[in-house]
Amino acid sequence: MSMQPLRDWPRGQRRQLRVVLTDIDDTLTTNGRLSAETLHALDSAKQKGWIRIAVTGRPTFWTLPLLRLCNFDAVIAENGASAFWINESGQQQGMFYADAEVRQQHRCQLEDFALQLKASFPEVKVASDAPQRIGDLAFDIGEEIPALPLARVQAIVALMRNHGLYATTSSIHAHASVDYFSKQTMTQRLLRDVFAIDDLAAQECCVFVGDSPNDASMFAHYPWSVGVANVKKYLDRFEPHPRFVTEQACGAGFVELINFLLDEQNE
Repeated sequence: MSMQPLRDWPRGQRRQLRVVLTDIDDTLTTNGRLSAETLHALDSAKQKGWIRIAVTGRPTFWTLPLLRLCNFDAVIAENGASAFWINESGQQQGMFYADAEVRQQHRCQLEDFALQLKASFPEVKVASDAPQRIGDLAFDIGEEIPALPLARVQAIVALMRNHGLYATTSSIHAHASVDYFSKQTMTQRLLRDVFAIDDLAAQECCVFVGDSPNDASMFAHYPWSVGVANVKKYLDRFEPHPRFVTEQACGAGFVELINFLLDEQNE
């Protein structure tokens, strides 16, 4: 599928939208930072009554502050390992891919694997956010080191899979997990169990915006999918591609999308 510019998105297809699902790194953020314009766009969507859910590969305990500080309706972390929201009583609630005992067993397996990966790829380190993770283990392929060449990333992913692990990559990390979970599977569960939006309805009323290979499950599942412009750097790494693409990159692309969708509702 060739990506289309936002201006080619028929108005009739946009009128039913009421949920924005968004990646964080290099989608909401620019150079690792949230701009005032991005936060304003999130607030504008809330004022219009939209549900706003962050769907990220970042670790569970890294993302939790976003739930309150950015006033998200929910946050999904670690590519679907966990999800959190605030209930009507103001209490934080959560769900996980497995119970604490199983998660601990998986962590031990992943730490053993990290030693084997280090032997084959000495330049690759466990990501600095590893202590904040509960489901996967991430390896730095471009956050605190220069971005690795595609062939090197593919070899890392192949090693993970050869060891029986599930693997995905973002613009900055290669992720390994013992159990399968994804951004899409946890999003579907969260929308159904917390927001009473079944999957058929979700495919009509949700728009997803992202930028990298670990967003592939979302691009594939939700018909109304958008890539911020920097997604073009990674199109050779995953399929299917998003349906639409912004003119601007990173956080500016997210602002462009929200303004595009909400401006129409103001007409």
